[in-house]
This record gives sequence, C-alpha cells and structure tokens, in this order.
Amino acid sequence: MISTVINVGKNSFVIKDNSLYNSEGELYSRNFQIGGHYSDCVNVSVSYTDNSKPNNAKISTIVYDEECSLKAPLLRGEGTIIMIKTLLRHINKVIPEIKEFIFEDKSNIECGTEEEKHQKRLRKRGTYARPLVLYYFSIAFNCGTWYEKNFNAYQHDIVMHKAYRERVKELLMDKTIKPSFNDFLRIAQPQMKYLEEIKKLYEESETYEEFFNSMPKDDRCRLVRDWITTFMEYYLKGVFKNSDWVIDVEKMDNTPELCKVRKNGGRRITIKKKKYYYPKEKIRLSLQYHDMGI
Repeated sequence: MISTVINVGKNSFVIKDNSLYNSEGELYSRNFQIGGHYSDCVNVSVSYTDNSKPNNAKISTIVYDEECSLKAPLLRGEGTIIMIKTLLRHINKVIPEIKEFIFEDKSNIECGTEEEKHQKRLRKRGTYARPLVLYYFSIAFNCGTWYEKNFNAYQHDIVMHKAYRERVKELLMDKTIKPSFNDFLRIAQPQMKYLEEIKKLYEESETYEEFFNSMPKDDRCRLVRDWITTFMEYYLKGVFKNSDWVIDVEKMDNTPELCKVRKNGGRRITIKKKKYYYPKEKIRLSLQYHDMGI
C-alpha cells in the first residue's frame, strides 16, 4: 500500500493506494481511499483488463466527517467537494488514462416533521421520518442534482443526458407544461393531508419553477416528500436514471448552465442564479445513513 499526503488550503488528506494482483502477478484492481484522522471517507476502485491496462474507475462510497482532514476540521459543503476533487485529480495524475469516474447517485434525505422524528426516536408506531430521494428533490428546486451542480456530472448516455437537460428546462420553465390542478393530482398523486396547502401554492404560480420555489423552505420536505418521486418519474421517464453517471476530471470545474437561461416568445430571458438549496437534514448515500456534509 502506498500512502500520500496532500495539502489543499487548510485541509490535509491522506490518500491510500492499494493494488491487487492475481496468482500470475497481474494487476487487476487498485483501490484509492482518501481521509484524515478518519481514513475511509471516499473510495474509488479502478479495474484493469487482462493485460493490466486500466479499464474504468468507479466511486463506491462518499462519507463526510470533520476528521476526514488531518489538520483543520473538514468544513461542510465546500470541504466535501474539495475532498472528492482532490482524490479524483490524484488518481488521474498517477493513472493518466483514467479521466472519467462512474458513480450511482443513491442520495436520500431522512425527511420528516419534528413530531415524526420524535416518534421515531421513541420507537412509537405510526408516522415516522422516512427517506426522500434527494436527486429528484434537487431537480425540482435547483434544476439539477447536487453532482451536476458541483462536479458538472452527466449521464454516461450523452444522448439521454441531453434529452434529460432539455426536459428539465421545459418542465420547470414552460408555462404550457403546467396543467390544471386536477391533472396535477392525477400525475403526482399527493396525499390528502396537505392538499389545500399545495393547491393554493399551485394555483398562484404560472410555472412549476414558481410552484416549487413558492414553498417555504422549512415546509418543502413535508409538502413534496409523498409525491415528488411519482411526479419526476412521470415527467422524466425515458431520459433519466440515477445509475451510470460520470464525473470527468477535466470538466468537473466547469460551471454547468442548468436552468439559468430560458426562451420566452423568441426572447432570451436570464434567470437570476440562486444558491443551491438543500434541506438541513441527514443525507444517506446507500443502505446506511451517512452524512455527505453538503
């Protein structure tokens, strides 16, 4: 195993490089791990062909912890991004053939009211805080996923990804896409519990973008968690899947456009760029809860 210390600003990371060989002495896999006092923060596996040539790289896990850095505690948000990019750049440096990193977006939010969270802690039966798919939530409120925003990530199928980006812009910006409230009910199938609250916001908005962003931030999880997956699966059918996404190390610092610009009656209207929004809830990336620090 080879260990390398890399300093990035106030952060200091240890990258461990572990090579695996078969009985004939041929290299078939390398595992890269980055961290600090807590070492297992991001893992990337690089597979090799039969003649020991690098084939592809896959990001398997991402976990946030303050101790992912050796020196100053790793900051939330920007610290997580810096840590991931540091590892990907290092791998590209030692294996120049590897420029693309495949991953599956498994991010969820444990989303619930304070009462439901309290009931869960007390193990009461009935309502409880339950996962909400973060990538669908993020598309609704940010016009793209967290990985798109911060790493310029894209679906491996370029044709599908282009169709997905066009579909999202159309969905959120085009007034003609937003149907009557009764048709919305048939598409999204929200529960009756918050129906009047949703109806008021829906009928006061012209586009889906206005509808989503008119929701008070503290109420967004509560209002959309029961139907956002059904809603997005209906509109993004055939153009979106959460697997086979790519981060290109040579393009990850480019700022994606997402939905900054839209067309209206032949005129281009600039949409004010807003800060990426996400709920202040615990994020999980796989079957167990892990804080992404975003």
